[in-house]
Amino acid sequence: MKNIAILSFLLSLFLVACGDDSSSSASDSNEEAEIFSSSSSKANKSSNSSSSSSSKANKSSNSSSSSSSKANKSSNSSSSSNKKANNSSNSSSSSSKKANNSSNSSSSSSKKAETVPKDVQNWKDTTEGAIRKSDITDTIYIFDNKKWRVATLPEASLGGCNEKKVNFFGYAEERETQDMTDPRTNKCTEPYSSYCYHANYHPDFYICQKDFDNKFYWEHLDAFGYDYICNDSSYYANKNDIHWGGIDPIKCVNCKQEIFDYFENICKKQCYKGRFTMNVLKCATDFDDCTESLLGATEEGPTIKSKTEIKDLGEDCYRYHSYVTSIDSTNKTTYICRIRYIGYNYETSYIKPHPSYQWDVASDFDLDALPTICTWDIDGQIVVGKKNTYICENETLRLATPVEIDAGFACTMYMGDSGNCKGEIISGKNNKYVCDESGFRYATQEEIETGIACSSCIILNGLSCNTETEKEFGKTCTELKSIVEKCRANE
Repeated sequence: MKNIAILSFLLSLFLVACGDDSSSSASDSNEEAEIFSSSSSKANKSSNSSSSSSSKANKSSNSSSSSSSKANKSSNSSSSSNKKANNSSNSSSSSSKKANNSSNSSSSSSKKAETVPKDVQNWKDTTEGAIRKSDITDTIYIFDNKKWRVATLPEASLGGCNEKKVNFFGYAEERETQDMTDPRTNKCTEPYSSYCYHANYHPDFYICQKDFDNKFYWEHLDAFGYDYICNDSSYYANKNDIHWGGIDPIKCVNCKQEIFDYFENICKKQCYKGRFTMNVLKCATDFDDCTESLLGATEEGPTIKSKTEIKDLGEDCYRYHSYVTSIDSTNKTTYICRIRYIGYNYETSYIKPHPSYQWDVASDFDLDALPTICTWDIDGQIVVGKKNTYICENETLRLATPVEIDAGFACTMYMGDSGNCKGEIISGKNNKYVCDESGFRYATQEEIETGIACSSCIILNGLSCNTETEKEFGKTCTELKSIVEKCRANE
């Protein structure tokens, strides 16, 4: 049940682990979650596919460079007269074209169709974004910026991405002769630029998006793009409109019915308020808003399950997104109004972020401990329930150990790792303990006699001694130094 309560917190969560990306959508998330690991596997496969395409492109580029080099050598060797130079230059140019044609025909990368076939050269101008297949090769071309060029993989199946196609999406099929390079990759001039995280194209679903520079591009469609297809601005009246997600069939480019049904099924389980993702309970129930006055209140509602996807952005940055997979109104679940401190990192931060009141799946421990609610404010403290004794840890209740019950609190990492630099010994009802980085341990007889614990902090940093320290410990600096030396010797 503890896992259910934790995982439920993930619903509709949209976070970036390396920065402050907590949004208003995160403040209302609380559905029961299932661990979803296949997305990571798919991401790896996609990465491998992208690497393969990139490798092919590099091979093709090297081949073309070799041909160009030969052509340049031929041109340089024919400089005895202007006429001979021109003839030689023309000859070397012809050789270069033949070399390029040979390179193009032997490669399956984006460079393969670099030489424009004769039929394409005779094509007339047309509408921007229009695509057309060559009669000579299998390559598809796109009319872009008033000229024909080889279409990227998504463009070959879905056409050009422009203002009219924003939030349109579809599947890009395998086509080896298309350009596999995301044009945004060419903008990668700084190692930490967001443009650096765009892998080469590969067969998959893509969505037409518009960036901050008002440029249009086909973006890989994953769970992070579902809100764009499920909650277009045309689907709601105003920013306070609470509604289920939906999908416009027109925006699913060349979609078969089963593909449309798949995404429609996802969209119908997403809840929105205006353009923001909301706790699905907002749409599925008539619960009152969870506020401070309702803390500890419980309600019965449908059982909701979700999946979580993780996206690796590079440089130890990750995005997390959860979305609902099922809503079962026949199977009831108990929810509790509680407070969460969204974005708080218990392992690295002491800063208390903005609190969020929300309906959350109630565990058996939560119900047993009522009216006490486990929050950040009582982290590490003992909570006595009707049936069991608990420890509130990371906003979740767990059963307290006998040592914690005897000591009266939990040895948290703050006390153990950096908070016991004075060698404090804890006197429980039955025994004496030391809170160290691995948790509580029994104090040794020598520690009890000296009154100072050999904590990891003291062993590492020692004790800075002055008149106040001598008064605090009731020992001279010489005696304290001797204790530290013995601690280090016995480590």
